Amino acid sequence: MCITSVARVLSIEGEKATVRFLNTGAIREVDVSMVDVKTGSYVDVFAESAIRRVTKREADLKRRLRSELGRIMVDTR
Repeated sequence: MCITSVARVLSIEGEKATVRFLNTGAIREVDVSMVDVKTGSYVDVFAESAIRRVTKREADLKRRLRSELGRIMVDTR
């Protein structure tokens, strides 16, 4: 099983995009050659590659679920 992170595309140059990860706010460069994206798109990122586009609604839901999972993991330690 792989776990993706959701990010918003800030800018695109060729097959690379600068993205901001929703769960951490980190800004990174990722490969977008496998997906059709534009500035403002939301994408699932795995291993420094955008693997699919997601809607804003799906991106928000994934961010909330990941945040809740992190809280649960801390509470069980």
